[in-house]
Amino acid sequence: MKAVEQVGCEVDSWIAEEELPVTAQLKVIRAFDPYQGMDDEEIEAYRDFMSWHLAQDHSVLQLIPKETGTVFWPFEFDEFGHDVSVFNTHDFQKTLRPFDRYGYAIKKVMEQVKELAIMHSSLSTEEGRLNTQRRYHSLIDDQFRQRLLALAARYRAARDEESKAPLRRKIAELTRRILEAKTIWERFACEDG
Repeated sequence: MKAVEQVGCEVDSWIAEEELPVTAQLKVIRAFDPYQGMDDEEIEAYRDFMSWHLAQDHSVLQLIPKETGTVFWPFEFDEFGHDVSVFNTHDFQKTLRPFDRYGYAIKKVMEQVKELAIMHSSLSTEEGRLNTQRRYHSLIDDQFRQRLLALAARYRAARDEESKAPLRRKIAELTRRILEAKTIWERFACEDG
């Protein structure tokens, strides 16, 4: 009987403590516990302070009166039913610039050119570099060159100077955009191979 107990003690010593299953009585110890060593009142005070501190970013907005129980501020209407809230005033509206769709589209095309150029410079295979260069040329053709060729044909067909002047401006604009894209490509695409 003594030998069986000795064998049991020996086997128990072989079992690693980490391999034992977790019991329900164990508590998870976190690396960072902000409430460690605090009682319930201190935890509540800490949470109140943190919510006050985080609300300080919006303290000016909190000064605007609003109806109790609602999250949003009410609409303010004048006697004619027009919205006269803070963000609908003339002073606020004149600070906003009108959205330039064409400028935004050009900006996005130039960003695509830059991304393609960076991709071209980071590729190691010649086939991948050629495919990326084809994508660049296709992008420029779709966005600028086809319109430029159509405007050039209309310019050649125009008879009087009055109709040629706006076409000349548009042709110059598209040519400038193509040269801008080429400059971006040459700057970011490593052509050395």
